[in-house]
Amino acid sequence: MKTLTSLCFAGIVGSSAVASGNAFNINEHDAKVTGRGGTSAASDTDPSSIVFNPGGIAIGEGTNFALTGTLYIAKGSYTLDGSTDTVSTDSAPAVVPSMYMTSRINDMIAVGIALHFPFGLAISWPDNHPQSEVIQDQALRTYFITPSVGFNLNKQVPGLSAGLGIDVVPATVELSRAVLFGDTAGTAHLGGDALGIGARAGVMYRPPSVPALKTGLMYRSPVKLAFSGKGDFDIADPYRSQLPPDGDISTEITLPQSVVLGAAYDVMPELELEVNTVWIDWDAFQELRIALPGDVETVSPQKYHDTWSFKLGGEYALTKYKAAVRAGFIYDPTPIPPETLTAALPDVDRFNITLGGSKWFGKYGAHLGLLWVTPGERRTSDAMYMPQYKGTYSVQAFVASVMVSGSL
Repeated sequence: MKTLTSLCFAGIVGSSAVASGNAFNINEHDAKVTGRGGTSAASDTDPSSIVFNPGGIAIGEGTNFALTGTLYIAKGSYTLDGSTDTVSTDSAPAVVPSMYMTSRINDMIAVGIALHFPFGLAISWPDNHPQSEVIQDQALRTYFITPSVGFNLNKQVPGLSAGLGIDVVPATVELSRAVLFGDTAGTAHLGGDALGIGARAGVMYRPPSVPALKTGLMYRSPVKLAFSGKGDFDIADPYRSQLPPDGDISTEITLPQSVVLGAAYDVMPELELEVNTVWIDWDAFQELRIALPGDVETVSPQKYHDTWSFKLGGEYALTKYKAAVRAGFIYDPTPIPPETLTAALPDVDRFNITLGGSKWFGKYGAHLGLLWVTPGERRTSDAMYMPQYKGTYSVQAFVASVMVSGSL
């Protein structure tokens, strides 16, 4: 009974903890940034710089806004050893919004606020699939509300700007899975919520001696989430007494810190190229401790490792038409070791291709960004019991982001 409870709740908070690893990761908060391969740390001075590098907040003039909606169509699948059947997710497409606004206060200071959802989406598998006791459905929502301030330090240090923001992070998570006793099936449903606080800070530097060069650095702090939730277990008699009682379950997880470093260069007046690298401190997530009813604590290994992602993007300005086109490439490795790869969070090393474009109409702009997660697959470990279900997982996805932006 204790094992069942532990595994159920591990599925919930495990998914939230690995969200930015890949399967629940959402990086498409700005259609322009999406179209250029996610590169933004050195160049983004739009309102979305609150998220990508607060060092860009104070570079823009006036009051500006951006509204983004992103459509995610993702598919995961697995084939277990000894079977020729491939099981695929039946998750519905999801739309995720983002909203930003910045305003210059004086020559030096600008302020802004953002709402975005960096960890989210959901995963659902067909009823009675072979790993239904591991996961049936799960959904994670994190709401990052980020008031920010930026400083244009050009008068003090030519080419330098800086900014910082506070992340207020309400979060919710739900999970359901099957409970099987022979031919009798039941369900376990768990839900929890949390509130975390974090911070981010960034700088941009454009050396006056090399006007074509832009550089940027951003740090995002860890966010500790203390989840508390309820467990509801249902199955027909006489098996109900063999399941845990309904009651309170809790755990603490920490969304990892990260660092983004970028450099952009205008190879010609119309063409800008940028490269970013992103480090995420997944090595801090080695185990999951869960408090259960009856003052019992369980520990399950996770064994995650740090990741370095690499992004390359370009933007070509069609000045005559008040438009721009973009393209990019992303290498995004998974932090999940093969020993803990399951249907709860199928994941692979990802190779993403992006395209995008913009058209401006006076003070307003319309933007489109497209991202294709090319099909990839990965095999679990063959170590005994790690994981229980061994096989091969596949992932692919399509993302379309649209945005309107403007000045007030």
